[in-house]
Amino acid sequence: MYNKKYQLLNVLATIFVAFVVLLAILNFFSEPNRKSIFGYRGYTVISGSMVPALQIGDYVILKEEPFQQLKEEDIITFKNDRIIVTHRVVHLTSKNQLITRGDANAVDDLLEVTDQEYIGKVQWRIPFLGYFMILMQNPLFFSVSLALIAIRFVFLWIIKI
Repeated sequence: MYNKKYQLLNVLATIFVAFVVLLAILNFFSEPNRKSIFGYRGYTVISGSMVPALQIGDYVILKEEPFQQLKEEDIITFKNDRIIVTHRVVHLTSKNQLITRGDANAVDDLLEVTDQEYIGKVQWRIPFLGYFMILMQNPLFFSVSLALIAIRFVFLWIIKI
């Protein structure tokens, strides 16, 4: 019985470590002015402008699809001044620009999106993961997570002795 509990705890700890490391890497490369990781970026949804498709606290993973391949109904992320926005493409203009709108909004966005503002197309939505990402910005929670990871590695090292 003890061995099965140990094995389960071992698997869960490994999954937690891999999960935190993967998210840390993805977030590091999600800065719009930084190169992405294999064409992917991740962002937390912090507004309700895309309800019901995206909820506050969702985490979206984007792929850098070519701007010319975007079409109406695609959900994209783009820079609007210093703000990162995720909205749906509602129209393509003749000037190779995109008109976007949040699903919960009654009017289109004022600025048209060009290939310079475009960041990527939403590929996946992970419900509630954004709350974890916001929590990771808390120094206490981040420190506890790092401590758990360190304990995991020490525990693995002790087992091998």
